[in-house]
Amino acid sequence: MKNNWIILAIFALVISCNKESASVTENTPMISDKNSKEVSLKQEAKTLTNDKGETIVVTYFAEGVDLAMTLKKNDEEEHKLVAKGTNPKGEPIFTDGFYAWELSDDGNSGRLTDKQGNVSVFK
Repeated sequence: MKNNWIILAIFALVISCNKESASVTENTPMISDKNSKEVSLKQEAKTLTNDKGETIVVTYFAEGVDLAMTLKKNDEEEHKLVAKGTNPKGEPIFTDGFYAWELSDDGNSGRLTDKQGNVSVFK
């Protein structure tokens, strides 16, 4: 499961280092389209539970140049959350306006906050 955190860290590093060079000529094709929504680096889905017995299924992936995830809680419909920033420790925070998911240090658990402000820790 440490591999998931490592992949996320590598992906963030690649994105942060992705700068257009001034020496690129007009004949050089663009390697990637920054507006692309192509899904890549999709990881295996993980099922996590909280102390109330609720379950969520999370899947991390890249969508173009953005880091994203899907989240399905119990029998609710699936939500797609996009990384919008980081917490003070540097872990990404994903949101879709209804849910916010804050990844924990270990990369295998996190805190889910709903629109009403209810927080649950899932491991």
